Amino acid sequence: MRVCLVGEYSGNIDEGVRQVASSLYGELSRNHKVLNLDIRTIFRFTTWNDARNFKPAIIHYLLGPSFLSLIVTRLLSVYCGGAKTIVSAIMPSIPHFLQKFIFLVRPDMILTQSREAEARFAGLGCRVAFLPNGIDVEKFRPASKEQRDRLREKYGVDKGKYVILHVGSIKQKRNLYILKNLQTSNNQVLIIGSTSMKAESEVYSQLQSSGVQIWRTYFDNINEIYALADCYLFPVRKTTAAIEMPLSIMEAMACNLPVISTRFGALPRVFEEGDGLFFVDQGDEFLDKIQAIKQGKVSVRTREKVLPYSWQEVTRRLEEIYNEVISH
Repeated sequence: MRVCLVGEYSGNIDEGVRQVASSLYGELSRNHKVLNLDIRTIFRFTTWNDARNFKPAIIHYLLGPSFLSLIVTRLLSVYCGGAKTIVSAIMPSIPHFLQKFIFLVRPDMILTQSREAEARFAGLGCRVAFLPNGIDVEKFRPASKEQRDRLREKYGVDKGKYVILHVGSIKQKRNLYILKNLQTSNNQVLIIGSTSMKAESEVYSQLQSSGVQIWRTYFDNINEIYALADCYLFPVRKTTAAIEMPLSIMEAMACNLPVISTRFGALPRVFEEGDGLFFVDQGDEFLDKIQAIKQGKVSVRTREKVLPYSWQEVTRRLEEIYNEVISH
């Protein structure tokens, strides 16, 4: 099968949309002819010429969808001779006033993750299918206490502190201020900030002044950072602040860390609460859950929850969807 994947491929792979594009490209390339088109060059004539010469059976736009991405996908399909079109709704953003025009540019399939996105696009007359994000379950694995201690020594993290980890861009809309309340003499909050997105200075300074450690460094071996942590925290509420199925949570779960999160996006749909995975509604619940974990009241088996979502399994399902769209 000849597949054209439109996504973000340039720069450090430290944002969810780039990780999804890179991982799917790698897996699909094992068995199919795949052309990756970077959205940063999508309006260049040479990019469109490359796509047409490639003669794809499927054009799969991995970012969005936005109304612009739907237009681009439709026009690209026409330019390539009528290739089938698929758009992944990993971070949907279509203004309400434009939704009534979606019938003009809707693709052959929209791949959704949250139930809200699925209902919204189905209600607009779009054909939808569920496709989760995936995780490299070999790279992200649990660490022993000895491994954790060695990694803390390597990175200069206090072995005696309870390390609360968060990975992602440093922006106010991600509700990161709540992390200040978790920084205590016994707890060390550690944030790995994105290098590809600018940090908001006010958020950065307030977190740092409270004692939160912030590393804005790209780690090829980010799995080591998860391995040195005691738990993972995800306080994000705004739908525009992260992809609907945050990869950082899946990476933490693959390392069998306890995870405390808001009921964000597709998470409550995909993962059942329990065995070290907590969904919270109020800010003070984060501290309550951390105390319960520290007191040994929780049996943690978060890795078991994420094992069915390896990139290999997700790609197999995607291949089935491709075949369904082509034969439809």
